[in-house]
Amino acid sequence: MSIPRVSVIVAALNEEASIEACVRRILAVFPGDSEILVIAGGTDRTADIVDSMSASAPQVRCIRNPHDRGKGHAIRVGVQHARAPVHAQIDADLQFLPEDLPRLVEPLVLGVADVALGTRFAAGSRRLPGGTPWVRTLGNAAVSGFASVLFGRRLTDVMAGMKAWTAAAMRTIAFESDNYSYEVEIPVRALANSLRVVEVPITTGPRKSGSTNVRVFRAGVVLFRDLVRFRAERFRPGRPARP
Repeated sequence: MSIPRVSVIVAALNEEASIEACVRRILAVFPGDSEILVIAGGTDRTADIVDSMSASAPQVRCIRNPHDRGKGHAIRVGVQHARAPVHAQIDADLQFLPEDLPRLVEPLVLGVADVALGTRFAAGSRRLPGGTPWVRTLGNAAVSGFASVLFGRRLTDVMAGMKAWTAAAMRTIAFESDNYSYEVEIPVRALANSLRVVEVPITTGPRKSGSTNVRVFRAGVVLFRDLVRFRAERFRPGRPARP
């Protein structure tokens, strides 16, 4: 079996209403040398739908994750199964557009960056009506600003659920968070290890179905706590990743 060029990781917790459209749109932008790994937690039909799609699209794989410990854990499971030299993540709810994925991974494929962060809040970004609610926009600005101060690099959107990295960079980053703190842990560990981090403008819109699993206030408190912890730690390149 040939090695794919890009592994796209989709963490899906009870996303049966949107997962088929999400996967089909990823296939449309990466029709050839790629793999799509859907990490299916929850109890709905998400995994069954993906398994059915795999019959006609063998580059699509469902990784059942019955012991899901959070989104960070799901992404780490995806990293462990990914075979390509470049990985990307995107949410299954289609708030972020699969059509932006080629632009997101381009700096990594060209070898000019190690980590690419999708951003909703930089020049060239678009936020469609009904997209990021104001309370989450405000919270993201606070977290991104705090991370920028702590790590000496302006970051506009550390919490966007659309990121990419090289497999080599991830071996250095080796993030450990099971919860949503992994979103910020990836860029700050990258910066702490002198990896090349770029931001790529993306488009965001409203969730296509279902409801969010994020509890904004609680997640925000945990994020600030974890940012302080990440800053205080002695960063050690090459740490083994947690299972």
